[in-house]
Amino acid sequence: MGKSKKGLFSGMRIEKKLKKAFNIVTVISALASLIGLICIVVVIGNFKNAMTNYALPQGDIALFMNEYAECRSNMRGIIGYDEQEDVVSLLNKHEARKEKTYERLEAFGSTMVTPEGHAAYAKIKEALENYFAIETEIIELGSTADPAKRQKAQDMAFAELAPAYDALDAVTLELMEVNIQKEHEMEAVCNVLEYGAIALMIILTIAIIIISRTISVVIANGISKPLIELEGRLESFEKGDISSPFPAYNDNDEIGDMVTVVSKTTSKLQMIFEDLEQLLTDMANGNFNIKTACEEEYIGEYNALLMAIRQMNRQMDNALKDVRVATENVNAGASNMAEGAQALAEGATDQAASVEEMQASMDEITNGLLKCSQNMVEAYNKAQECAGVAEESRVEMDGMVSTMERISDASSKIVGIIGEIEEIASQTNLLSLNAAIEAARAGEAGRGFAVVADQIRNLAEQSAKSAVNTRELIEGSVYEIGVGTKAALKTAQVLGEVVNSVNDIAEVSRVLNEELTVQVESVEQAVAGINRISEVVQNNSATAEESSATSEELSAQATNMEELVSRFQLRD
Repeated sequence: MGKSKKGLFSGMRIEKKLKKAFNIVTVISALASLIGLICIVVVIGNFKNAMTNYALPQGDIALFMNEYAECRSNMRGIIGYDEQEDVVSLLNKHEARKEKTYERLEAFGSTMVTPEGHAAYAKIKEALENYFAIETEIIELGSTADPAKRQKAQDMAFAELAPAYDALDAVTLELMEVNIQKEHEMEAVCNVLEYGAIALMIILTIAIIIISRTISVVIANGISKPLIELEGRLESFEKGDISSPFPAYNDNDEIGDMVTVVSKTTSKLQMIFEDLEQLLTDMANGNFNIKTACEEEYIGEYNALLMAIRQMNRQMDNALKDVRVATENVNAGASNMAEGAQALAEGATDQAASVEEMQASMDEITNGLLKCSQNMVEAYNKAQECAGVAEESRVEMDGMVSTMERISDASSKIVGIIGEIEEIASQTNLLSLNAAIEAARAGEAGRGFAVVADQIRNLAEQSAKSAVNTRELIEGSVYEIGVGTKAALKTAQVLGEVVNSVNDIAEVSRVLNEELTVQVESVEQAVAGINRISEVVQNNSATAEESSATSEELSAQATNMEELVSRFQLRD
């Protein structure tokens, strides 16, 4: 947008620009109207001057000529009529006409404004005085009854008065010619003023149009150009570009306010998006011990977005903590089961040794019946010991079975927790979909939120995949625990049989001790029992080794789960 050029409207609000432009056009139009009015007044003044000083006086001059022509006519009647009564009447009329003549002379005399007019008026006045002087002398001679005087008056009328009359007419016509000439001059001046006024009005009209057009173009460009540049920047903003700066606009007007507000809004959005991106990136990398760096910026509806991210962080953090605790319990249970299996294996070894001793004893019984009673007692004692050892093994095996059941319950709880994690991931995915829908409803202002919603949906999908993998791993562990539990139960059953067999051996030994007569049969039964004991001990040893291997595998799976959970940095 760049810096605005310093000019007539720089640094002004749009409202003031328009008002100033309107005032300028109004002043210019008023000036043009004033100049046109002045021209009209001047033309009208000249026209009135021409009418007053040149055109209208022409009528007064004509009336003046008519008056002294009537005076001449009355004078002719006075010197021509014989009846005294007619002469007196004509004398009265003559005096009245003479008085009118002077009035007419004074009437157009006041309109003389030029030197030519004054000179012509002076000539008319002098010629009129000369005419009336001759006419008065003629009337004095002709108004008498003396024929000689009347004849002399008639002669003077022809000889002297006629040239005076012609001279008066000549100077009067000369004044009329002067007025006509001045009237033509004033008409020419009025024409010049008229054409000049028309040309000036045309020039002023064109100037007003040019100035108005220039002002409108300047104001329109000053408004449209920054708005077009701002529109282009908003289009790039709508496409996801929130980091590019907005065009600079330095005029302190409404567009500048709008650019400032949009720039501040974009800066705030950029700060919020960068903070959200950092938070989501940390969580995607396994760090849940995070905190927003600009919580004060999350105001209004932005706060709901922060609360959603915070709730997701807390729920996943708590779920992972529960998984970690459950994993530790599984690892501890697996260790206990391994120790129990090891103890069972050692007991089986002891049982094998005892069986070997029993076989040696039976050999001694076979070699000599004299030692039969002692051997039977020893066999009885050994049988009691074996029964005790077998009973202890059975008790330990029952404990191991209980431990594996607890491990199985813990694994089931872990599966439930994973289910909750999957539910959280599903809710997060639903939240991202809702956010995307709301962003789409928001139009251009919400296009930026679609990016955040997409990142949240990706995180939810990654969380769901991790939960599925964890579920599969735990379900495998639960299956192995079930296998171990079945083996332990089978071992417990075998140990129960061992206990019963040992009790039978003890009973047989007691009977043999009491009935020496049946020693051979008892020995044979003892040998058979010892063989069964040997098989049971071997099975017990194999079962203990299998249980130990299963517990070691369960411990390894628990260790893997613990390592998986340890990758996440949880909140304190």
